[in-house]
Amino acid sequence: MHERERHRIILAEAAAKPVVTISYLVELLDASEATIRRDVNFLHSEDKLRRVRGGAESLHPPTSTGLAGRPFAISQSINAKAKKSIALAAAALCKEGESIIIGGGSTAFMMAEHIKHLQLDVMTNSFMIADFLLKEGKCSVTVPSGKIYREQNLILSPYPEDGTSRFYASKMFFGAQGLGNLGVMETDPQIVQGTTRLLRQTEQRILLVDSSKFTLSSSMIICSLNELDTVITDQSVSNKSIKMIEASGCRLIIAGESST
Repeated sequence: MHERERHRIILAEAAAKPVVTISYLVELLDASEATIRRDVNFLHSEDKLRRVRGGAESLHPPTSTGLAGRPFAISQSINAKAKKSIALAAAALCKEGESIIIGGGSTAFMMAEHIKHLQLDVMTNSFMIADFLLKEGKCSVTVPSGKIYREQNLILSPYPEDGTSRFYASKMFFGAQGLGNLGVMETDPQIVQGTTRLLRQTEQRILLVDSSKFTLSSSMIICSLNELDTVITDQSVSNKSIKMIEASGCRLIIAGESST
């Protein structure tokens, strides 16, 4: 990854958290500790963030009431190759004429490119997916009511009814912030609420997560692993993570390989 791109991601992560640690950035960016420390030192010298013991913090913490979590534009550039392979494997599960739900997130957005030629009934709470499929695809597109959160490109409502309860889907494809023994995790209660509503409307729940998500966690759980039907990930997934998914009873698809 280019130095300028690393700097952009580090600044975004620092703005989203009280303190972002060196060890977290090493894992996120797949870079050496020396490289990350050099990046943090440079950004500190440029007065773009504040270096602290073991990490960095933003000079200007956000004061808006936006969603917690990484901006969509940043997520797109992290593990992009793995996400593209996962998106292709997910699209291969779609059949002409189906009703499906696609959640927000960068991997789900990459999936849209591979289903645009199909005639599908799609519900999505991703503004970017809806816009792309309307302009480029043959799909019928439905979105829930709510507020558009610009940074994450999500449509979310704080109210009990947002229109999703009248939509039926054979499959739902969605991403997450992290994945562990306790379940599928996200960063913000509104994202959890919106995703949970959509999960109630589908026969099959299909999680799209690149292998880095198995080492990340958050404070909010969307659902347990045994509530999932399928997990799609990339070839860098560890044996420990594979065993965890298999123990939950989920079908595991490793993009680029035969399913397990």
